[in-house]
Amino acid sequence: MPLGPLQSIRVLCRSGLNRPRALPLPMALRASALLLVLALLGGCQSGSPLSPMGRQRCAAQVASEANGLLRPLRYGQCLLSIEAVLERERAEAQIRQQAAARKRLAECLANQVDVKRLALALQAAKASLAKLQVEPYQEAARPQRLDPDLQRRFASYDQELDQERYDTALAQWQQAESERYQNWRAGQRHRIQEEQANVAAIARRLNQLNPQLFASPGSLGPPPSLNRQAYGLAITCRPEQLR
Repeated sequence: MPLGPLQSIRVLCRSGLNRPRALPLPMALRASALLLVLALLGGCQSGSPLSPMGRQRCAAQVASEANGLLRPLRYGQCLLSIEAVLERERAEAQIRQQAAARKRLAECLANQVDVKRLALALQAAKASLAKLQVEPYQEAARPQRLDPDLQRRFASYDQELDQERYDTALAQWQQAESERYQNWRAGQRHRIQEEQANVAAIARRLNQLNPQLFASPGSLGPPPSLNRQAYGLAITCRPEQLR
């Protein structure tokens, strides 16, 4: 016996979430029309009207339906429950966001002391490196030059001996100073490399604790540069800023 319009709507509301059964063509067309009307009027349950997102989701879901006659039926069936589906997805997304925020807060509090300690160590290491890179070479004292006024008081023979002694001392100093400078230069290069490695190691450790500390391109250096805003968040751990 054919169902009336109201009875058809009740049946469709009860079965709207299930896969539609195979219907004769006239009944399928009538069901499609009833579902579309019912969905556009607000669905089987009282609630918010259909949203553009709900319409887009349903349109995407039925786009692959090969049977063009069944497409309106499936679209109307989707519209009946899509707002409840979207609401559930929004609630689940909010729960996930809250859980992620709690996790970020816990991680921030756990790393707070280490981040501050390592940031201070990084600052000190960078200052030490900068000092090494501009540190000048300090040469040893040169042999004292001869005083011409004093030399004129001596005999020519004594003046020649003093000059020879001075020239010998100067040559020895120059040779020793050349070796000393080369040794200092090699040592200085080694000290700079060690300090650079120390700076890089501290920066890597900080980056492991919180990658946002070096969020800008090239901020890991050399030399590494902390993101001041991210650092402020990392040492204050304010919940409202970690959501």
